[in-house]
Amino acid sequence: MKRIYCILAALVFSYTLSAGVFDDRFPSAKYVGMGGSGVAMADDVWASYYNPAGLSRLANPQIGSSYVRLFNQSFLQNAFGAVAYPLNSKYGSVSLSFQYFGTTHDNQNLSGEYTFAVSHGFNLLKDITSSLSFGYSLKAYYLDYATSVSGIELGNATTFGLDIGFQASVYNRTTIGFYALNVNTPSVGVEAKRNLPQRVVAGVAYQPYDGVTTSLDMSRTIGVGEMEFWAGTDFQLFNYLSIRFGGTTNPNRYSLGIGLNIHQLNFDYGLRTHSELGETHQVGLMYSF
Repeated sequence: MKRIYCILAALVFSYTLSAGVFDDRFPSAKYVGMGGSGVAMADDVWASYYNPAGLSRLANPQIGSSYVRLFNQSFLQNAFGAVAYPLNSKYGSVSLSFQYFGTTHDNQNLSGEYTFAVSHGFNLLKDITSSLSFGYSLKAYYLDYATSVSGIELGNATTFGLDIGFQASVYNRTTIGFYALNVNTPSVGVEAKRNLPQRVVAGVAYQPYDGVTTSLDMSRTIGVGEMEFWAGTDFQLFNYLSIRFGGTTNPNRYSLGIGLNIHQLNFDYGLRTHSELGETHQVGLMYSF
């Protein structure tokens, strides 16, 4: 069993390292259940992670938290928190968000990635049938490594990033989104700098009728891999219950989810498969004031 565990751990570490330090990780269990597609749909407290322009559609203050069990491995820790507040129709909405991703062994923290973000989304144009909004996120990245077995301090590093996004809606049924991550090409490290991932996403969401939403995103991490397609559907069965399905390509993964809406409180669960590393479970809570 110990040998199997070591092999599995090596696979997970190789996967995360190939993706890069401060790789994209997403907080919304709702969008996870829809294959991760959210660039055109994002309109809540988690919009800063998918498309900060979506903050322009926020109607009420919201607070949210989310926990991810990545590949169903306990030594990988990933948690999110965010709060968003609408200013007014002219100045849109602002949000503060936080993310932690780290690895542990025998209750010892081996590494930690901390991300803090201030985001703002507002309308450029808006009328009865259509709108165009813009958003941005200013992010601070902090990377911290534990002390080595020989007692050497492995150190820490800090850098800053900028994300931008656009959303456009037509007749309140179709929404188009665009999002660019780390447009300022940040890198982290002192002697051996590592570039943080840059990604561009474009997508569309469509509501054929009330209670059903379909979405499709096209995502590309610059300089890494191929174009990825993320797609999903949200079915609102009742006012308080929704079910979701989705999938992605490169790699091929499938997802499903469920959402419960009890007054102002939302509970979401999402599951995403992986052919080699195991499934990822995600739960989230969001409260609207």
